[in-house]
Amino acid sequence: MLKLLSPADAQRLREFLREANYTHEELQSKRISLELPSRGNLAFVLDRVREPSLANLVLRWFFLGVAAESESAAALAPEPVLELMLKCGILERDGSALRPAVMLTPCDEYVFAADTAGRMESHPADGVVWPNPTTRLLQYFTIRRPVDATLDLGAGCGIQAVIAANHSRQVTATDLNPRAAEFTYFNARLNGFENIECLTGDTYESVEDRVFDLILANPPFFVTPTSGPLYCENSMELDQYCRRVAREAPGHLKEGGYLQMVCEWVQVRGEQWQDRVREWVAGLGCDAWVFHSYARDAATYARERIRQTNPAAEPETVKRWMDYYHQRGVEEIHGGMLAMRHRAGRNWVRIADMPLDPGEPFGDAVWEGFACMDWLELHGSDEEMLAARPRLSPDAQLDQQLRQVEGRWQPVGMTLRFTGGIPDSMRLEPSVAEFLGRLDGRQSLGEMIAGLAQRVHADPQVVQRECLAVIRRAIERRFLLP
Repeated sequence: MLKLLSPADAQRLREFLREANYTHEELQSKRISLELPSRGNLAFVLDRVREPSLANLVLRWFFLGVAAESESAAALAPEPVLELMLKCGILERDGSALRPAVMLTPCDEYVFAADTAGRMESHPADGVVWPNPTTRLLQYFTIRRPVDATLDLGAGCGIQAVIAANHSRQVTATDLNPRAAEFTYFNARLNGFENIECLTGDTYESVEDRVFDLILANPPFFVTPTSGPLYCENSMELDQYCRRVAREAPGHLKEGGYLQMVCEWVQVRGEQWQDRVREWVAGLGCDAWVFHSYARDAATYARERIRQTNPAAEPETVKRWMDYYHQRGVEEIHGGMLAMRHRAGRNWVRIADMPLDPGEPFGDAVWEGFACMDWLELHGSDEEMLAARPRLSPDAQLDQQLRQVEGRWQPVGMTLRFTGGIPDSMRLEPSVAEFLGRLDGRQSLGEMIAGLAQRVHADPQVVQRECLAVIRRAIERRFLLP
């Protein structure tokens, strides 16, 4: 059982891990993925860290889960730090060896304790999992604007809670698993945060009468016929648990507050997947932006998830899963992210494509998307548009397509796209691309459009109508920032 560190001891442990170069960057430089090595390649990873050094000792302990002889450990690590790690419970004595009791995962400038792989295998029902790809996805997805109150729903070891503590006055972390609170408190202190509280309960049960500016959720969303490990499966039919998280969220959001969730949903026979997820948010008084990342047919999905949850599964397991899908008419399972904002007025729903691994944070782009939609609603008249001074997004790039014609390159099209964040693109005519490129916020649209009409010798009213249509579409898709 973990024991909470004092602030001073937490700082000493952080300093020790930095001195041991136990960082995200160092693991990458050693060509070690933050995905836990499988039994098949563990020996190869161990070979890379076989030389006796403090860095390799820490990595073998807290990432690979390998014990070390006390004598050899004492020759590499300061005795006070070894005693500190034994005292707080991340190391245990096992005869003449020191054995890791937790897995420590570096994540950017933070470090998070979670259950070891051995503990997860022997006690999956209450295991507290380490950072994984969906954890990282939600971290990248999150809007990082200063807020008063954030809820980390289904906190696990508290990764989202700890990172949100940077921009939240108070963070509440909840989980159905009582052991999650132990790890979240430990990780909050380990990373130097004191503004996190932990509650135990099902979904919103423990915060029944409270509202938040931001709710972050990485729920157990696997679509399975079973209800096993708390961190990936739930007891509700198909995608109904994710639907529940979404539909109950407005009761716990302040006006203008956001829910951001990683989720999966199904496509059943006779229904479009877009209609399925639209129903989740219908009538809630929220704007919703759905990011679609992947689709799997039922058989492919079952094969992948069984490999993750039960690699040694018997053929009967596969049959049970497929019977479950066939009986419910499930054709495909889709996954991605949902951002909902509680807002009075006429609400909108957008659906966009988003890679599962964006490679960089894109929360600012999500916030910009909502802000652009707000601006269009509040300043959508032609008169207000003409007075506006929008500028082209600094993340926009224009690609030109050329084709050889009679020995010369001739332009055949232009595409405006984003260089990072949320991918999107617009096909443009060369004249439109040139016009958008001139928008730098110094002149009003009215002035720009009048100048364009004069240059091309066209009817000013026609030019205005066509330009404003393009401008509205470009603002809605964040290529232009009002």
